[in-house]
Amino acid sequence: MIDVLFVCSGNTCRSPMAMVLFNALCVERGLPYRAESAGVHANQGNAASDGAFHAMKERGLSLARHAAQPFTPLLAREARLVVAMSESHAAIIRARYPAVRMVVFDPPIRDPYGGSITQYRATADALAARMEWVLEHLQKLDDSKG
Repeated sequence: MIDVLFVCSGNTCRSPMAMVLFNALCVERGLPYRAESAGVHANQGNAASDGAFHAMKERGLSLARHAAQPFTPLLAREARLVVAMSESHAAIIRARYPAVRMVVFDPPIRDPYGGSITQYRATADALAARMEWVLEHLQKLDDSKG
């Protein structure tokens, strides 16, 4: 079971950064949640972009072992919560997997692909600032079970 599946386009920038930020926060707080990431247009096995790699390294996090994966029916079934980076990603997901439980970042997380390290840092900051919101959505799911 995947607690959170972060989804972007190619699974080399935004969603991998969100995944490692979320997982680090959960470890830091002793929370049992685990995140993975995928892309609606991902090429299997692509490494994280250099900018994402360096932005996370500056935060003491690693994307060295990241390998991109496409958003598949199996991931859709296994994820308790899908977090889309933008409404355009959400529309693709809804069309393919209408039953998936999903939330969308609003405002959307801008794609830093091909940009400067400053743009990647800004994206990392925007993602980090929204991890509490993601945790709140997971807590709501937990509260609705019992």
